Amino acid sequence: MTSPGGVFSTALVAEDFPWVEREEEMGMAPDTYSEVFGLAQRGTLAFRDRRFDEAISCYTKAQNLRPDPIILGNRSLAFCRLSQLLRERSAADSEYQPLNGLDPTTHAELALKDAEKILSINSNSPRPYLLKAYALILMEHYHEAREALLAGLQVDPLSHVLQTCLNDLDRNTNIAAGARRASLDRTDDFECTLCFKLLYEPVTTPCGHSFCRSCLHQSMDHGNKCPMCRTVLFIGPRTYPLSVTLSNIIQRNFPQEYAERRSEHETMTYAGVDLMPLFVMDVVLPSQKMALNIFEPRYRLMVRRIMEGNHRMGMVTIDSATGTVADCGCEVEILECEPLPDGRFYLEVEGTRRFRILRSWDQDGYRVAEVEWLRDRPLPEGSQERRELMEMANEASEMARAYIRRARETIRTARRTRHLDLEGMPGPQDPEKFSFWLVNLISLRPSDRLDMLRLRDTRERISSSIRLLSDAEQGCRVQ
Repeated sequence: MTSPGGVFSTALVAEDFPWVEREEEMGMAPDTYSEVFGLAQRGTLAFRDRRFDEAISCYTKAQNLRPDPIILGNRSLAFCRLSQLLRERSAADSEYQPLNGLDPTTHAELALKDAEKILSINSNSPRPYLLKAYALILMEHYHEAREALLAGLQVDPLSHVLQTCLNDLDRNTNIAAGARRASLDRTDDFECTLCFKLLYEPVTTPCGHSFCRSCLHQSMDHGNKCPMCRTVLFIGPRTYPLSVTLSNIIQRNFPQEYAERRSEHETMTYAGVDLMPLFVMDVVLPSQKMALNIFEPRYRLMVRRIMEGNHRMGMVTIDSATGTVADCGCEVEILECEPLPDGRFYLEVEGTRRFRILRSWDQDGYRVAEVEWLRDRPLPEGSQERRELMEMANEASEMARAYIRRARETIRTARRTRHLDLEGMPGPQDPEKFSFWLVNLISLRPSDRLDMLRLRDTRERISSSIRLLSDAEQGCRVQ
């Protein structure tokens, strides 16, 4: 779905809170009712000016004085619009003017709670069903959203708004055909909904849909959403584990057809690319570990999705030379993710692989990129250049050991210490990995670290690191 809930934002508007003259209809003292009316009016004016935070604050104060379905519905709608606004905010805007606050999914969850409260009070109007469906769509729960709209049509079968929203939902997802089937043939349960053949190497997404691994891979060449329900996915189809139980059931029950699918698959190749969400902050190098405090709404949403997938994202920086996102970055794996009570996430990550950005685009307020992986230029095994590189790596490893021992002695009494770990040092038999470990010993400016990330010559990287280590060691001796 290109713009989640777009048709709902057009169909739903803030309602005016009515003024009543008779005191018995107010249900409270006239002064208090006047205060509620004023708060509700200010909330609606703020809503129409797109000041949704202010509108929510006014509606909450009014609701605390006098619980009312109109006020509750307006607050639910304001939460939805704020969620959608955060999703539609461009990544560039957020990179230069970071926000703080709740992520879009949390706002949608709050909207859903208000909509469900209204349904418990009055379920005879289409509006609360629309609000509930709107919130569920923003949470990417498309099946539940469709059920909410159908429930609303049972209450008011002639509602044009409900029918329009249902048609829009069905047009942007593929759930309608499956929802209309009364029953499935046994073989249909084991068919891929993309190629309409028996599932081969089945992969089940976090949203619960199963596809052939290669079919999902091809589908994600065009975007990182589930082909069935449009839930955003970061699962890496090529590396995501197979659904072993489902695969075994298929092979046991349809051995001949499965053999034909295997033969067909082996004659085809799928070129595919890798899609990656980007965290724009700093230069990270392979083997480097870092702690992150995720507070921006867009990145909270991104982390929620990543943790449902492969626990990996790309880290990039703003290139000081161009003022735009750098062309190279590093994939990091989330080793630890701790949700904090205020909605932030504490992460511990480690750099794994380098990549070059082929193209990027905005998605729900953060960047997503199509990337290709970078490796240093290989040297032939047994060649003179390879032998010389191994000798240089061995010499550098001895120098690094000596440097760490002396640095530990130097920083014992220093106010600021660095973690220097010999146990994690890669062996020089993998010169490229070792070269980045070596670079991580040195405090470099972000621009210099970016140059190291782009460099594809292992020998030059080790040579530069040796020179920088020598300079650092001399500085320690002078101190």
